[in-house]
Order: sequence, then C-alpha cells, then structure tokens
Amino acid sequence: MNEQTGPDEALVAAVGHYLDQSGKLLKLVSDQPNADELLAIQLAPDAFDTGFHLAVAIQFAARALCLPVGHPVPEIVEPYSLKSLRSLHEDVRTAINQIPPIDWDSNVSHIAGEAELTQRAADYVVCFAFPNMLFHFTQAYAGLRHAGLKIGKADFDGLHKY
Repeated sequence: MNEQTGPDEALVAAVGHYLDQSGKLLKLVSDQPNADELLAIQLAPDAFDTGFHLAVAIQFAARALCLPVGHPVPEIVEPYSLKSLRSLHEDVRTAINQIPPIDWDSNVSHIAGEAELTQRAADYVVCFAFPNMLFHFTQAYAGLRHAGLKIGKADFDGLHKY
C-alpha cells in the first residue's frame, strides 16, 4: 500500500492480500506428497479440518467484498479437494476483481453462526468478515504447522523475510 491509499482502499487491498496468501499456502500444500493428509489435519477432535478452514478463509474474501455490493459469493464445493480449492480460489479472485466501489454506509444482512445480523458495510467487513477470514486462515496455517509443514510467519503474512 502506498501513502495515498485511504482506509477503504486499504481494507479492500488487505482482503485481497490475504486471499493471495491463502493461495500461496494452498500451492505449498499442493506441492507436498501427502497433500490430502495435510488437508485432513484437525487441531482438535471437534474442529474443522485444515482443508475446510482454508476453503472458508478463501470464501470469506468474497463474503467480505461481494456481499456488500450484492454480488454472488462462490460456494465451497463439498467434498472439497485440492482441485476444488484451487478452483474456489480462482473464482473468488475473479469475483472480488469485478466488484464496484463499496458504499460503506449501506447495510449488509448476513448470518453469523445462528445469529441473523444487519450491519453497516464498513462494520460488517471490519468487525465480521475480515476477522473471520483471518481466523480460518490462521487455523489452516496452525494445522499445517502442527502436521510438520515447514512454514513460518513469512508464509502467513507475505511480508516478513528471514
């Protein structure tokens, strides 16, 4: 981001950045001989597996930016696979590249678990969608680290260099 970027543009750019990081993490997994096993890792017996967390993180980029402008959100294909996750990533990238400017004062109605919420678009993205994207990305990252994949902070944020 440059110094001319305002908060609205910075937020859209941040969603896109972490979508790209999710894609890079997906590529790292795809390059592993045990990729399907890595996608099945759970941090706890009652937790989603790594692959599903990655799918949800990718989809949340679209939920964050498409929902406020009324554009459709690409669906997660189940059962998912490396191929369907790569396809979802491409579909979400295409979807968010096509959104018009967001009216940050418009209302967004959505479901959060079992809660039905209506929030101002800016609050929806900042307080719900983007944090959920990062939560699921973090869970996928943690599952992969737990499974022994050699990834670090640079793979998470794409900014650090070691």
